[in-house]
Amino acid sequence: MLSPHIKRKVDALWNKFWSAGITNPLVAIEQITYLLFLKRLEALDNARVARGKPSIYVDEERCRWSYINQDRTPQHLLDVVFPWLRQLETKLANTENAENGIEAIGSRMSDAYFQLDPNKAAILSEAIDLIDKLFERADSMNTSMDVMGDTFEYLLSEISTSGKNGQFRTPRHIIRLMVDLLDPEPGSHIVDPAAGTGGFLFSTIQHILKQHTDPETLQIEWDGTPHRAYGDQLPEDAYNQVHNGAYYTGFDNDRTMVRIGWMNMVLHGIENPELHQRDSLGKRRESDPVAPLLESECYDYVLANPPFTGTVDTADLDVSAYPRAGKSGKKANQAITGKSELLFVWRMLDLLRIGGRCAVVVPEGVLFGNTDAHVKLRKELLTEHLVEGIISLPGGVFQPYAGVKTSILIFQKETGKLDARTWEPNDPPRTQSVWFYEVSEEAFTLDQKRNERKGQNNDLWDAIEKFRTKETEEFDELTYYQPEYFPERWRLVDQHTLEVFSDVKEVARWKGQFAAIHELFPELPADPVRMEQVVIDREIPELQILAQSFLNETARSVWERPRGVRTDENLAELARNALKKEATGFIKLCNQQKQLFDQEDPVGWKLFQKAYQSEAMLAIELYTEEITARRKIDTVDMDEEHIKEQIKNAAREFAKLDGYDVMLRSTELKKHGAVLSESKCWSAPVRVYIRNDKWQSEDGAVKGSHDETGQVRPEYAATVAIYDKKGALKDELLNPDCIEGKGWNLSAGQYKPFVFATTKSEKSVVEMIGDLKRKEQKILEGLNTLLSMVEGRE
Repeated sequence: MLSPHIKRKVDALWNKFWSAGITNPLVAIEQITYLLFLKRLEALDNARVARGKPSIYVDEERCRWSYINQDRTPQHLLDVVFPWLRQLETKLANTENAENGIEAIGSRMSDAYFQLDPNKAAILSEAIDLIDKLFERADSMNTSMDVMGDTFEYLLSEISTSGKNGQFRTPRHIIRLMVDLLDPEPGSHIVDPAAGTGGFLFSTIQHILKQHTDPETLQIEWDGTPHRAYGDQLPEDAYNQVHNGAYYTGFDNDRTMVRIGWMNMVLHGIENPELHQRDSLGKRRESDPVAPLLESECYDYVLANPPFTGTVDTADLDVSAYPRAGKSGKKANQAITGKSELLFVWRMLDLLRIGGRCAVVVPEGVLFGNTDAHVKLRKELLTEHLVEGIISLPGGVFQPYAGVKTSILIFQKETGKLDARTWEPNDPPRTQSVWFYEVSEEAFTLDQKRNERKGQNNDLWDAIEKFRTKETEEFDELTYYQPEYFPERWRLVDQHTLEVFSDVKEVARWKGQFAAIHELFPELPADPVRMEQVVIDREIPELQILAQSFLNETARSVWERPRGVRTDENLAELARNALKKEATGFIKLCNQQKQLFDQEDPVGWKLFQKAYQSEAMLAIELYTEEITARRKIDTVDMDEEHIKEQIKNAAREFAKLDGYDVMLRSTELKKHGAVLSESKCWSAPVRVYIRNDKWQSEDGAVKGSHDETGQVRPEYAATVAIYDKKGALKDELLNPDCIEGKGWNLSAGQYKPFVFATTKSEKSVVEMIGDLKRKEQKILEGLNTLLSMVEGRE
């Protein structure tokens, strides 16, 4: 939950490297991440030494961040720090137990180089200053972790901003949706075969901690980002599992992406995350130490948004993971396709254990493509495994990169690799029906700008709840689930805050953390508007008294000695001028209190300014009116030092309002006030037999293909051959509108039920059908007439 001022500093940090000539967004992020990592590394080493382990700096103290902070030259990083960083793996090769991720650096950092121009020492120095200001408490393992992790996530989001055209990045709210759908638990082994910067792996960790955090502690932003997800309700063993990198595996072809992703995980406190540069589709080589991580059936969950609409070299594919192009000859040793979007889904099936589950983003073509490879994949998923759901996403979700239409495919592996593809045509598919959800609104606008839709309806929340309850009695397709949204004001409790409010116990308790204003000052309400009004209503009368007290002596002086003024107008002008001059002293005293306010997010300062300036003007007008009316002005017994002290107290109350506003959502999803007029989700059967009332069993005991409830009789299904000897579906046996009848088509729109209620007409359905038949007849008559005319001319 980064404050605007921290975001500004991150932007400034980015711009430093941008102006230094590093214009590739990924390279800029990598260079910044190196500095963040070096800052964090010293804190990790301090924790390591505290446990009795040798320092990683034992041979090179000059590589500590504290030393880098003194020698801020690019040459020092180039000649001393980065050569040390590249060799750190060798230095730690004999360490028995990995801790805090330090021991796993080498393979990722062995080609790490600092790319800032040696002549840009001033820019490096400014960057170091910014990082120190961002992470003043990086030596504290707990208080800096959230800030550093959130900063890194914000830094990654910069790739998608205008003018920074970088590599494709999956929106975090889509990642969180997919993780929520699978709901992994501690101790689960998770893999992303196209990990990029590790977004799915990091979000899985966040989800597990969120699910096991006291709801009274947990805070969730409007888009689902969790905060204070401490995992405090986890047993110690499970908590350690959550932070054990061995449970999180990711592969990516891009070495820079892998290095950034790995450092991101370490910055979040994950020990030795298994992120590696590998082609997860390619051949596994036994000499490769990472090969065991690509073994079949090793993982409980797969979460990914793999690259699609690309073609790979089939010669380098691990064909054991994919169906073959043919049964004999060369094709027997070739994968069925070279299309990456299909190969990745096959690979995910291969990586999953029996009972393991997958959520993957696929282009719509995977769901309805009619090539043999497309059909075979869908047939495999539906007949041998369980397709749990398809969530159709709007076309603009991946803007500004592309407007390609995508869906989230969710499935569970039910057949082991050695037993796979044993399905016979007459066997019932393991997936009996597929649940679809069509998302039309999500967290951002669906245009190039992708503006935030804070506090507005969001189909993603409804999809999560409907998916969770779709097979329970509480499921209601027309109920719309949404969280409650509410604003709060937060601030970072830094040293300045601690000094200004040194006497407030709650403030001291939140040292170095982000806290809501009402948590720091319980007498204030949580809502920012109400909070401001409470302070204004309480302090305005006090400022009014102070302003009048400060001007009292001048007002009495003018009243007692009008200096021969003959008219009320002249007297009013004399009084107003004298009082205005004196009021500058009051305003000056108030201005001196600016030091009490947060210099980064001074919301209270603007309100305080408006209040004291307004009360000064009111006091001037009040006394001017009194003097003009020749009314006696009583003496107010209050000295300037007392007034100054009271002004400071009032300013301190306004200073409590400093911070930045955030939109939060409730942890629970609740039924929305209005029900849906049209369902956003539906189920479609995989196999539906056409009714055959003439059929009967050989002994004549069973008649009709379907029973009284409309269900197909097992006796009928067992005796009917749905496919001919060539494997072609017999059209007369299955309903052409079922999934199997449509060539295993999984496109959501193919099965969306027609809702008559949405058709605005006073006519009944029967009348509308009659109208359509009459129009059809007229069209046919017209075509016959046209045909006759053509034939007559011939």
